[in-house]
Amino acid sequence: MFEKFTKKSIDVVYSAQKYAAQFQHARVLSQHLLMGLVFHAKGVQAKILNFDKINFGELGVQILASCETNPEIKEDSVIFFSKEARDILKLAVNLSEQLNSNFVMPQHIALAILSDKDCGAYKIIKKFDIEEEKIIQNLKRILEKSSTKEIYHPETIVENTQLENINDFFKEPTISEILTNAHSKVTTLGYEIVGSEQILQSILDNKNYKISDILEKYSVTSEVFAEKLKSFSDRNAEFENSEKQIIFTPNAFQALLLALDCAKESGSVSIQPEHVVLGILKSKKGIAYKILSSLIPPMTDFEDVILKKIDDKIPETLAILRLAKEEARAMGSSCIGTEMILLGILSYGIGVAANVLRQLGITLKDARLEVKKLLKTKEADEDLNFTYSSRAKKMLEVAYKTAAEHKRPKVKSENLLYGITKMPNCLAMQVLINMGTDILELQQGIKQELLGGMEL
Repeated sequence: MFEKFTKKSIDVVYSAQKYAAQFQHARVLSQHLLMGLVFHAKGVQAKILNFDKINFGELGVQILASCETNPEIKEDSVIFFSKEARDILKLAVNLSEQLNSNFVMPQHIALAILSDKDCGAYKIIKKFDIEEEKIIQNLKRILEKSSTKEIYHPETIVENTQLENINDFFKEPTISEILTNAHSKVTTLGYEIVGSEQILQSILDNKNYKISDILEKYSVTSEVFAEKLKSFSDRNAEFENSEKQIIFTPNAFQALLLALDCAKESGSVSIQPEHVVLGILKSKKGIAYKILSSLIPPMTDFEDVILKKIDDKIPETLAILRLAKEEARAMGSSCIGTEMILLGILSYGIGVAANVLRQLGITLKDARLEVKKLLKTKEADEDLNFTYSSRAKKMLEVAYKTAAEHKRPKVKSENLLYGITKMPNCLAMQVLINMGTDILELQQGIKQELLGGMEL
């Protein structure tokens, strides 16, 4: 259900689960979703929803008075959703589709609560001095406007770059060790298919992995995970939205694919246990994800916590991709194409790639103007859900493989720029050509910089 939920919406849902556990309630109710919404609504959004008129402490008192508590429930308990809460979330999904939005935002959840007059959250919100009809009209107006934010990107519908052969993961020694151990656990349990829970358990069993130290700080240990795992009487959560019976459950397979993406985006030329854990968290599905999300508090910097443990400074590739995201945000685009990565390289300003482009007279200011000519840009937007274009993914794949072939420890800016030059039809190349760049001269410039002692 949560595939289309924005990060802010997921935060609301996480908070709802947290409040349900804190209040010792057996199920996550619509009231907890309301509390999550109020907690995360800030500034203008709070005023639009009239949540600035709701006293958070009083809201908690009202919710406690409306629900039965269970003393046996602990704050770290995994709390499942009630039918009422599931119905609200499903209604939020339906409303996002009706309003032509590609994603479910917190506003959709708020509108769903206001649309269900029988739910507990609606009955509580009516006790506060809010202007219901005005809120509904404002929400619909904002959501209808936000549905126009998604714009067509020339690189979105091109070749599929998804890895199809899971055997590629066994080329990585550490990942091969993890998957082999996971398979042994499955055999012991009498299963035939490896799930995300066996993969994560195998990671936690090895105290030598850096990620094990990080997770232990959040009380995620092999013993705690094993205890939580006992509460799952079946494996239905591992087969959401799929009927395929393969060696890996669909959700485990997706988590591994996302781990590969995480490795590429962080500039790593090998897949590490840290990337697998990030892949599980990004998948937002499966038993391992459900347990991890119940133990790790909602936080936007968990990736940074992991990366900082591995390296004191942000990897070059990750810094460039983050700058590419900011360039896309400034142009109101939710799609990060090769042209945005080119701008990210120029914005980063240091490294082989930036030096080569500078020598060719390519400036960030001029490149931005060329990108704007190629795209239908909009006003800057802070509330965008970013995706990479298919060609951007392919370019990252080329950069990743090039660095690996040359046995380099990290993917660097020159690998990214080289990946761009290997894709003659991408927007970044079109930008460079429009600026009078000789591609052969560009490739030669990269080689000269590398021969000058710069690392690949």
